[in-house]
Amino acid sequence: MKSTYKKAEFFLILMLSAAFLFTVPVYAATQENSESLPLDNNSDLEIKADELAPEILSYLTEKYINGNDSAVYDKDLADAAYIYSNWNGKPKTVTDTKGQEITLYRPLRNIAVMNSETLETMRSLGLDEDIVSGVGKYTLADEVFFPEYSDKENTGSVWSPDYEKIISLSPDAVFLYADFMEETADEIQEKIQSMDPSIKVFRFDMYYPSTYINETKLLGEVIDKEDEAEKLTGFYNEQMNAIDSAYENIPKDERTQVYFESWVDYKSAANGSGYNEKINLAGGVSIFEDATPEYPIVSPEEILVKNPDVIVKLIGSGELTFGGYEDNNTEKAQEVYETITSRAGWQNLDAVKDDHVYILSNDIFGGPEYIIGTLYLAKWMYPDELENVDPTAVHQKYISEFQHLDFDVDNNGVFVWSGNQ
Repeated sequence: MKSTYKKAEFFLILMLSAAFLFTVPVYAATQENSESLPLDNNSDLEIKADELAPEILSYLTEKYINGNDSAVYDKDLADAAYIYSNWNGKPKTVTDTKGQEITLYRPLRNIAVMNSETLETMRSLGLDEDIVSGVGKYTLADEVFFPEYSDKENTGSVWSPDYEKIISLSPDAVFLYADFMEETADEIQEKIQSMDPSIKVFRFDMYYPSTYINETKLLGEVIDKEDEAEKLTGFYNEQMNAIDSAYENIPKDERTQVYFESWVDYKSAANGSGYNEKINLAGGVSIFEDATPEYPIVSPEEILVKNPDVIVKLIGSGELTFGGYEDNNTEKAQEVYETITSRAGWQNLDAVKDDHVYILSNDIFGGPEYIIGTLYLAKWMYPDELENVDPTAVHQKYISEFQHLDFDVDNNGVFVWSGNQ
């Protein structure tokens, strides 16, 4: 009878042990160079139950029947169990933004992420931070927004990658930009893979509004977070649906006319620019949409002639490096507001007379958070149509539910500002 109870206990433990089959294992930095599956004894690129079960039983027998508390399952067993449970026992082929088809023979358990936009999206998808061994220099510098990565290794930047550091981490994969600085990123990929061909290089941008939804889904497949990707894209689509409903029945020539200015005085937005894309997404029309080049320097007189309905000034870079997550001081934002509204002739602009001049932080207009800044733009342009939309609440939801940060956007940071605040 005692033996029967022991056997029953053993099989109960066997069932409970399935928990480790559904978690990406994290190990010290090591690589597997062969394009083969772990515990695939007959090399048919499929892990079957009769290959996996004996290994699990062996481990459980040693640990629980023989009482060896020091027994641990190795990475081959953990990876094989994961692949069997999550990939139907077969290699997984995924695609990145560049269109590269990359086949994974093991789950990614050690990665280096060069661009913060991809890392931010990974965090939204719930990636285990322990899997990340190295990050870019600008991620390390942003301790308020990326506090959990402050002790990771510095892999440099796309302008100056630290190849020796990257290779020393023995990552399974490195994540780089796709189209941004494409030739430079191509060179970085080539260099990394020439130094260590076993390293897989994935290319994602994760900040273009036109591609972000699709990129998120592709990234979710790479890191096995497909369900989380659906939830995140649902959040983005929810905001865009609200924005679209505000102006979908308004002809383009009747939509709100916007003068958008970057942190460089009189540098605006035309067709082909990221700023113009976001203005259009919000239902507005840049008064310099047809200008050249994409980010034209415009004359003050032209602004007076075109007389915009709404004026937006961007802060967060160049000579206006303040605001955003790291700065609670609103005085500088107010100074910018007062400076631009006191420009010669601006008192006669409809936007100034109607208090439709706004300061916007690039922290919520660039990168994955473009959706927050775009929502603010839409609210400023169509306040009646979006009366029940609260961009601050949406921002807080993103920070709390997706970024998992303890940060109150109502009482911390400077993200938007206007003269009537």
